[in-house]
Amino acid sequence: MKGPLFWTLSSRISLQFFSFLRVIILARILTPYDFGISASTFIAYQLLEMLTFTGFTTALTAYKGRFEEGYPTLWWATFIRGVLLFLLLFSLSGFIGEFFKDDNVSFASRVIAISFIPSSLTNPVFIVEANRFFQFKKIFILETSEAFINTLSAITLAYFLKDFRAMIYAFIIGAFSKLVISYILRPYMPTLSFSFAWLKSMLSFGVWVNLTFVITFFLRYLDRTFVGKFSGQDSLGYYSNAQNFAFLVPPQLSSMVSRVLFPYFVSASEEESSLAFSYYLRIGALIGGLFFAPMFFWSEGFITLVLGDKWINSAYMLKPLSVAGLLAIISNTISPLAQGKGIPKLDVMRLSVIPTLFVLFSLFNIKDGIWIAWSLALGYAFSIPVWLYGVVRCGVPLMYIFKSMVPLTLAMFMGFLVYPISGVFSVFVFILVLILCEYIIFKGFGIIEIVRLKIPQSYKEGNQP
Repeated sequence: MKGPLFWTLSSRISLQFFSFLRVIILARILTPYDFGISASTFIAYQLLEMLTFTGFTTALTAYKGRFEEGYPTLWWATFIRGVLLFLLLFSLSGFIGEFFKDDNVSFASRVIAISFIPSSLTNPVFIVEANRFFQFKKIFILETSEAFINTLSAITLAYFLKDFRAMIYAFIIGAFSKLVISYILRPYMPTLSFSFAWLKSMLSFGVWVNLTFVITFFLRYLDRTFVGKFSGQDSLGYYSNAQNFAFLVPPQLSSMVSRVLFPYFVSASEEESSLAFSYYLRIGALIGGLFFAPMFFWSEGFITLVLGDKWINSAYMLKPLSVAGLLAIISNTISPLAQGKGIPKLDVMRLSVIPTLFVLFSLFNIKDGIWIAWSLALGYAFSIPVWLYGVVRCGVPLMYIFKSMVPLTLAMFMGFLVYPISGVFSVFVFILVLILCEYIIFKGFGIIEIVRLKIPQSYKEGNQP
């Protein structure tokens, strides 16, 4: 697994690097209001994207048979969906602006709707084959190229336009670049054929994946929607950047490891799957803890250092959001396991708890951005028992789970113990205890164990059609 993990890790790091670079540069050119308009627009865009996510590429990746016969149906279904989404978002732009009480959101929604066209034409066959056959170097090239072009475009446009349009136009430019590069990496010309039998087959698997993505959307944007609706675009700008930092790792780590472990869990034995899951959980606890510590124990200093004094309000939201981010990393580890074992509904059960509890808690003070952040953390906290149940249902022994969490638990205890002394000192103690415990207890690190896993024979390159 060394090659796939290297390229997947490289891809995630490059995406986060460009995302981080884009934020810290644009934060010094644009205002919280501009970030708020952009965030509101992407909420509408991602809502339509996730509500209509088909899961077809995942279905073909996991299909055990002549999956290539489904390529024409996959391509045309993806294209038709994109055209419909463009028309729908364009027509709803006025309503979206009224919802967020800002005409600029209407304008931005109409413009960003265009990106559905290049996104729908991006080669889905490339996505299936790259994931199925561990061709993650090609995915690295595609994702890094898009991120670089998006970032360069956003910074250049921000310098000249000085407002939110820079982020919107840059996103569209990035989508067109991804379209072109996907066909350079894997040329494909669809035939004029469409099979309803294949469509039904992909839908039967994709429906659970779709539910996972829908709930994930609500987790990612429901809190932002509340802040933008009830507190205004300035507050949303502060909240959005705080959430970007707090969730800098969870979605990327989950995407990176899940991309490799999902096909592994499909064919691995129960014991092999249990060991691989424990490695994944240890990685999540270690990396999540390393990012959690400075953002929780040193939130004000962190925001001032990275964004500047004018963004200090983000620091008060960053503390609870960092808790939510750490819990999200732990909770998300079930996704590739449940999907790989053919019971994705376990992941849906776990995910459904989070927005439900979040909404219930947030209603106590829905106009307070800081309380909204704590409500999200509580939602993730209540998902942990459901996560534990699902992991055990997938065959992982409780001992594997509890042992994997020992280093993080001890680090958390020591960090809070010395917190009254100094926030910076707490960060140092937390990280030191976390790393030492991981190494002493397990005689190494989870990432090394994941690298040593062997790719199942049925998924090796040599078995390509």
